[in-house]
Amino acid sequence: MNRHVIDLLSLIAVVVGGVNLGLTALLGYDPLATILGGYTTYYTKVAYIIIGAASLWTFYAYLLTPGEQEVSPR
Repeated sequence: MNRHVIDLLSLIAVVVGGVNLGLTALLGYDPLATILGGYTTYYTKVAYIIIGAASLWTFYAYLLTPGEQEVSPR
């Protein structure tokens, strides 16, 4: 899989996680847990693990490797 695709998917997961945390903090409503069946389901745990891994990847990709995402002229 292309690195740019992984970067984009991880960024999307981080945004979804951020919106989810924001709604949880502001409204006390966790839409991700509601959609996936509650906090104790396997699907919710996997989703939170994916979001956590995506946040680590995004941190690595955008903060620890500066300048590598620049598009080179063809």
